Amino acid sequence: MDKLAAIFSKIPWTSFGRQTPISRLAKSILPVGNHFGVQKNQSGEIISSHDPGFEDWIMDIQGTAFQCGPGKLLTCWHVCEALEVKAGNAYIHADTIFNGLPTKTYYPVSSCFNFIDPRHQKGNASVDVGVLICPVRSSDSHKYQVPAVKWGDSTQVGIGDRVLIGGYPLGRDLFLTATTNRGIVQPTFYDGIISAILPATKPEETRLFQISSVALGGISGGVVCTADTGRVIGMVTSGLSVESVSLPITYAIPSEVLHPWVDAISFVTRDGKWE
Repeated sequence: MDKLAAIFSKIPWTSFGRQTPISRLAKSILPVGNHFGVQKNQSGEIISSHDPGFEDWIMDIQGTAFQCGPGKLLTCWHVCEALEVKAGNAYIHADTIFNGLPTKTYYPVSSCFNFIDPRHQKGNASVDVGVLICPVRSSDSHKYQVPAVKWGDSTQVGIGDRVLIGGYPLGRDLFLTATTNRGIVQPTFYDGIISAILPATKPEETRLFQISSVALGGISGGVVCTADTGRVIGMVTSGLSVESVSLPITYAIPSEVLHPWVDAISFVTRDGKWE
């Protein structure tokens, strides 16, 4: 038994596994939703993962967002419409370091807006894209450790290419369904291939990727990435279901549309700083 105990003492019980391109990408993918009772301040609400009531603080996840630059996260516009931004109840949920300890922090979403199509210089409801503005101040004592994603070239994607989609399928329920190992909020990834590419047929449309993977509620706004490098080549917008049965068909907007548009967005914070 002493030998067995020695072996068991070396098991990495709390490990999240070795670092991979996908695990590094996962740090950029956040849940977004509505949360109530959080103190409303710029630095957000800090919740320790060791708090016995931690599960009660998991917010009502409406979808997925991913970091694209300082204060800017991309998601679907239909996710933005589900957020109670004006009421002050919309948040992103991020892993942070507070005074040297890992914590979960809820950062308020200050505003969001839909896709403005550069082709027509006006809003385009046919392109299900929205941007969350969430200026976060990171300090030595409270570090915001959510890097911007690295983009890939979606114009070079072809039918049969292997991809992954990542996000928060099923929302809050995913982390509270099991009787053990509960409450650890992290993105989930699915494997698939580009099963079809749908070209734009009207001036207001975008190309779409069709992916052989199931898209469950909550993964809207999730990433589509290359399986080997973790570079983002698209964003999940919807899936297909028949009589409430989800089919392995997911639709995504390619990064050729997302990347230049979100990069062109800038804003001014209350202290006058441009982002």
